[in-house]
Amino acid sequence: MFFDDQEEINVIGEWWIPGRKQSSHPGVLLFSREDGPSLKLFDRIGFLTKPEDGTYTDRSFSEFFPLVCGRTEIGPATLIQMRHGQANWLISNALFQSEDEAQFRRIRLQFQHFSEWVGQPIIHHTVTFWENEKKEPIGNEIVYCYRSLPENTFCANDLDFRIFFGIKTEGGSMTSVTLCPMVYLEIASPVSKSVDVWWFDVIRPVRDLLSFALDRPIDVSRFDVIDESETNKPSTRRVFFKGRKTDTKNRELVVEDMLFAKSDIPVDLGDLVCRWLHVTTELPMVCNLYSSVTSIREQYLEEEFLSLAQAAELYHRSRFNSSVLPKAEWKEKIRKILKAVPDNEQQWLKDKLIWSNAPTLQNRLEELLKELEPTASILVADRGGFAKVVKHTRNYFTHWDTKQQEKAASYPDLYFVSRTLQYLIAACLLRELSFSSAQTAELFKRNHHIHNFCWNSDNPISPKPGKINESTYFTIKIEKDSQQ
Repeated sequence: MFFDDQEEINVIGEWWIPGRKQSSHPGVLLFSREDGPSLKLFDRIGFLTKPEDGTYTDRSFSEFFPLVCGRTEIGPATLIQMRHGQANWLISNALFQSEDEAQFRRIRLQFQHFSEWVGQPIIHHTVTFWENEKKEPIGNEIVYCYRSLPENTFCANDLDFRIFFGIKTEGGSMTSVTLCPMVYLEIASPVSKSVDVWWFDVIRPVRDLLSFALDRPIDVSRFDVIDESETNKPSTRRVFFKGRKTDTKNRELVVEDMLFAKSDIPVDLGDLVCRWLHVTTELPMVCNLYSSVTSIREQYLEEEFLSLAQAAELYHRSRFNSSVLPKAEWKEKIRKILKAVPDNEQQWLKDKLIWSNAPTLQNRLEELLKELEPTASILVADRGGFAKVVKHTRNYFTHWDTKQQEKAASYPDLYFVSRTLQYLIAACLLRELSFSSAQTAELFKRNHHIHNFCWNSDNPISPKPGKINESTYFTIKIEKDSQQ
């Protein structure tokens, strides 16, 4: 039995902090995708360390430890970033003596639904129906063929990416056999990085890019580091971590489920990843707010709306002109206004006028909607009316001004306002990834979720609210018995 075979862990081991001359402590290593790795010690003399005054207290258990090593029933293990008995990472079958040792130049990842996004089938099947001389069926034969595909390599931000393919089989001669196509992403850096740095600088942005493309939150299904400390024979070490909540329905996705597939991108894959990493660095809050709303977690509808309204305002502030008047003209106007008031009131008025040249949220949304055509027309019938409703709703929830309540979106309509904002921000992010407005409009028309949202008879924002019509993309026709 080995760590790499486990999806849940509950094993006994002995644990110590590398570099400290102390005895090891017995304890249980626990892991599940929902809770992440944790350690429960059996003894009550503190947590792997002796306080300076020699007195152990409950606070000894609350210290932070970069590394904790252990030997267990199923192999050695290293816990990284341990706080209050909970670790960020568990690296299997390895004992690292320092933080410098626990750094890696290469990693290997698997993502949920990555194979569908790549869209290159590697398993084909044929069915042969056998007949006797009288043309009577006597059986059939199903043959599955695995086709090896060439690797796909590209570079982005000084990182070397490699997509390669494999197959996983389950079952045997006496049980049913399952063939699972596997797609791996290997990433190499010119310098070694800690697991934390790999995760926050590279893995999470790539995961969020795939989640954005697939139009659903997905997670890293497996994370391996390549340990090159033994140069003659690099070893693959599995990393266990707390998973992200995703859809448990493990159905295969088609392109109509996605915002865009690999075959849709207008640039090469390296350029796409470069653009996304640039956006996450330059507009981190826009990406984070969008990701927080589209993730699967309990969130009030008002909270979702405020996050999306903030993301839209931040995007406009970063990419469009944030001044109503030219700077020189505005300064001259402020000078004249201040000159007309008493000297003792000028500083107060000056402070109030600091943001007087910034566009309102309504102005920003109207300009965004205009720039996002023809995509905006798929989602919004009345651009000015939509921008005004968003402004009043944001002001109502932010300032709790009862005067704004009548002009704000009602609770039943708030869902449609929020989801429309979400798709508009998605269109902005597609623009950052070099998709043209026309391409974005076609992708939105193809997407199941967006199509159903726009044609929902209760949607008061879409161009044809309340009108049910035949879809250009999805038509269901039921024939009578006589026509079958």
